[in-house]
Amino acid sequence: MKLDLFSIPIYVGNIDLDKIKLKKVKVKRQWLSATESSHDCYNEISEECSKYILNTITTLLNYDIQRPYYLSLAAIWQNNYINNDYQERHAHPGSDFSFIIYKKVKQSHTVFFNPAMQLIESYYKQVHIVKNVLIDSLFKVECREGQIVVFPSFLEHMVLKHNNSITISGNVNIQESKPV
Repeated sequence: MKLDLFSIPIYVGNIDLDKIKLKKVKVKRQWLSATESSHDCYNEISEECSKYILNTITTLLNYDIQRPYYLSLAAIWQNNYINNDYQERHAHPGSDFSFIIYKKVKQSHTVFFNPAMQLIESYYKQVHIVKNVLIDSLFKVECREGQIVVFPSFLEHMVLKHNNSITISGNVNIQESKPV
């Protein structure tokens, strides 16, 4: 018998890019990577767009969450990867789930890190055995244009260097009772 302890789910689904429209997107170079992003800017979307994103995420989360819950959109922004742009390893504190919508991409360049990677590797002298046989240290998600990946916000991830792509990212919060 095999049991997977402490697994961390990520969810991949399709999304209609025609329904995803950010209004007034103003980008600036941000982070150590100097990637063009509207992360710290005011990003406005329609109520219809917000509902569509939240319904898409709810459909994916319903695979595992069996009790009533409500999602609220905490933030949304656009990232433009132009010439060897990337994002360093990071997480999204202050939210419950995060998402990436692959708006204009040939392939995804998102890499997720095992939260226990450093602890696990500190116990094994032969790190290649842990990475390749026993426990994966990282995972490169395979998404294409028109897909969304949803993941717990604590899950560290990065974006590898690449050219000419656009993603829309955001954070959502989950509540057990309907907001008043």
